[in-house]
Amino acid sequence: MNKQLMTILKKRYGLTLIVASLSILLFYSYLGISDVNRWKDMNNYYNSEEYITNLKEMSEEDNPSFKGLSLEERQKLDKKEGLRLFYQTKEYDEQGNLITSVSVDQPYYTMYFNENPLLLIAAITIIGFFLFFVDLKTSFNEFLFSLGVSKRKIYYSKLILISFPILISVLLAKILFVSIITTGIPTEYVNISMTDLAVNVLASWITCIGYFFISAFIGLVTGNIILGPLTVFGFCASLEFFITGLTNAWYYFTNTTTDIVVMNKFFVYTVTKDPVSTVPIIVSLVLSVFLIIFGSFLFPTLSLEKKGNYLLFDRLKIPVVIAMIVYIPIVLVFSGGLYLGGTDSSPIPSLLFYGTITALIGIYLVFRKEIHEWVNNKRQLKNDFRIES
Repeated sequence: MNKQLMTILKKRYGLTLIVASLSILLFYSYLGISDVNRWKDMNNYYNSEEYITNLKEMSEEDNPSFKGLSLEERQKLDKKEGLRLFYQTKEYDEQGNLITSVSVDQPYYTMYFNENPLLLIAAITIIGFFLFFVDLKTSFNEFLFSLGVSKRKIYYSKLILISFPILISVLLAKILFVSIITTGIPTEYVNISMTDLAVNVLASWITCIGYFFISAFIGLVTGNIILGPLTVFGFCASLEFFITGLTNAWYYFTNTTTDIVVMNKFFVYTVTKDPVSTVPIIVSLVLSVFLIIFGSFLFPTLSLEKKGNYLLFDRLKIPVVIAMIVYIPIVLVFSGGLYLGGTDSSPIPSLLFYGTITALIGIYLVFRKEIHEWVNNKRQLKNDFRIES
């Protein structure tokens, strides 16, 4: 790494990185402490006279699991289920027996792991997008390019200097968050193994890595002050819907099934007791590496004359339009499970409609400069013809 370059970058980003990293750590510490306090409040409630009174008034019809149990046994069972970190919704038959075949397939829920992943992903996305976009719009790139350092070295220096502390702080924050909760709640109520906790923390962290480098890449290739932020927001907000839609579209076009519509989240965003698939982890890592490498080839060709364009690189124009035409109709048509089979109408007309609208809008956004030049040339030719006549 070039020492002069790193010194300049540290002066520009250092304070912001420190504040952002500490904010993430402090926020997660606050969340962990809040969840532990919430658990303690619930524990106090289960030992209160108010709870005992409510429990006495509860009939076996209201809660079939209480059938045949004494008040003390009811309290013990309800307290155990209510204070565990993770729980499943349960179904009982008319005799009050648990239907195990249903419970096994039920997802796990928690009242004491409120990580707020949406806020974290939003923060990661914003930081990643600003990584290249801000320097482009503030003309800081002109200064960096004048240092005589290769553009590829500038690219990797910025990427490492900013991504490393932010992503490491996210990992440490997640570890701190889990540690506060698991140490603040008695062991008998922590119904998840340390291995599963570690896997979930790692999987959710890798999801953050994916969103960071996706947004960083969008910030690298876009230059419009309005359309750039809208693009990164729209893409990251709809990514889960696209994966759901793509899966449902695959089911439909391959006739794999006509009665299953995928609606679950693909990526891991927070700690859960549900099984963690390796597929989203691999997708996040592979996509991140690909975008990093691809960006390293694009950045050296960056032309500062185009910094106000929607797309900064001409070679991406046609691929981006094609991606829009594929991406947006799939999100709009299949993400909600439009086609369920049977007598339902075909999704093809909707795909064609949304595809056409997307193509028209996408072509205009991407080739707006060329379209305006073509229109102006046509007008000029008409004016010249009238003058000659």
